[in-house]
Amino acid sequence: MAQKYADDEVLEALLAAGSARQAAKRLGCSLSCVRDRMAKPRFKERYDREKAAALADAIDNLKIRMSSAVDVLSVTMTKEDTPATVKVSAADAILRHGLRYVEQYDIIKRIEALEAAQKAKGDS
Repeated sequence: MAQKYADDEVLEALLAAGSARQAAKRLGCSLSCVRDRMAKPRFKERYDREKAAALADAIDNLKIRMSSAVDVLSVTMTKEDTPATVKVSAADAILRHGLRYVEQYDIIKRIEALEAAQKAKGDS
């Protein structure tokens, strides 16, 4: 029996909706229709690739805007006419998020060093 919806249509609905249930709703089909398609290895691999690419694009977009966000917080924090509570909130946001990103960066660097050492050990 021929499939009512092309892979591209199901893929597009999944990426736009974010869940199989919502994708089925968008397509006007049953949830099992979408889940059956997701059970096919080639379709699932393609979906995973497309989802990863969309996530990478979103992360790149956030990275671009982070500097502007920090600039806005910095200006807010240093303006003389800004209320003290707003200044404290801006400073807190910079410190809290900055610390988290620094910690994550350090962890990533450590993991990369460990992986490189493990690979070098395995190559010798």
